[in-house]
Amino acid sequence: MALSNTEKKEIEAMIRKEIKNFFDSSTSKQFENKLMDKIADDLKKGKLRGEVKEVVMKSFQEYFAIMYQQRGFWEQKFRNV
Repeated sequence: MALSNTEKKEIEAMIRKEIKNFFDSSTSKQFENKLMDKIADDLKKGKLRGEVKEVVMKSFQEYFAIMYQQRGFWEQKFRNV
């Protein structure tokens, strides 16, 4: 499905706006702060709660799976303490 000229111009305008907003952040720290503020606002509104929960659960599952698989590496060190 082809885009009309009006749709193309709208997309171009949106992209220009995003690039301008990005470059208004003169440092990566400012960009990071803006991003963190946006995420915090979305969390307060309850938009991301389910997604964050899933990511945290999967991260913990992966972490403990790796720790279990490599227990031979760290287990002996703790026994010697």
